[in-house]
Amino acid sequence: MLTKSFGSIITVLHVIVVGLILSPWTIHAGKATQDTPRIGQDGKDVPWVPTPPELVDKMLDMANVTTEDVVIDLGSGDGRTVIAAAQRGAKAIGVELEPNLIRLSKQRAADAGVSNKTEFITADLFDVDLSIATVISMFLLPDINLELRPSLLALKPGTRIVSNTWDLTGTLEDPEAPGWSTDETVIIDPCPTWCTSHLWIVPEKTAGNWQFGNGILVLDQQYQTLSGALSTPDGDTPIEGGRLRGAEIHFTLYGVHYRGTVDGDTMTGHDANNTPWNAHRLP
Repeated sequence: MLTKSFGSIITVLHVIVVGLILSPWTIHAGKATQDTPRIGQDGKDVPWVPTPPELVDKMLDMANVTTEDVVIDLGSGDGRTVIAAAQRGAKAIGVELEPNLIRLSKQRAADAGVSNKTEFITADLFDVDLSIATVISMFLLPDINLELRPSLLALKPGTRIVSNTWDLTGTLEDPEAPGWSTDETVIIDPCPTWCTSHLWIVPEKTAGNWQFGNGILVLDQQYQTLSGALSTPDGDTPIEGGRLRGAEIHFTLYGVHYRGTVDGDTMTGHDANNTPWNAHRLP
């Protein structure tokens, strides 16, 4: 079973790439040279092991990539995720430190006819402004994911994040500690060696006090999970099942399910009886 320890993961990756030979699509003309990208080649933070095409498609499906999106792929390797996103009409940007992979990515994008929809940046993924992205894709190591987690959580609410295999739970000190749980996880079958896709949707920030009818709704937030209670002259009533999916909010109060949308300092929606409701953030 795969563990989250850095040493074990590196061992797993090296085992996977042992015996792999250079695939035909890595050579565009003439004889392979020392500069030709090779599966398993070392990188600054992560060795290059490509995501299978089947999982690329599943990740983009889960992120619901459309022509309205800007997709940034962190550690973009040979550009396959960037190219696949561009073929769906999105503006797609690859971030990769290895020059030979950048050159290969640009050639493959040109061959696929999507050079006008793609951009490849030679940069450290921690130095790139991610704020323009509506979708982030990545296939990194758990330690790198955890270092990125604060930056990902700070992105615009509704931004979708998809990851091959590794999630955003745990801490650098304790990989088993709670963290940012997924909004959705899919394991494709049959498995093409890497088969798990995780999705997160950056949640709105809703912690605080809200005027809700004749009471004060006090919310605490841990990533996309909400807890709290409605305080009225008759006492405090806890909410149940509080959860955010981007700007979409769900909770149950007095046994009635509430669903709505958070827009800055305002929430609006309908309950299970189709009765409209609203709340306003208090200073």
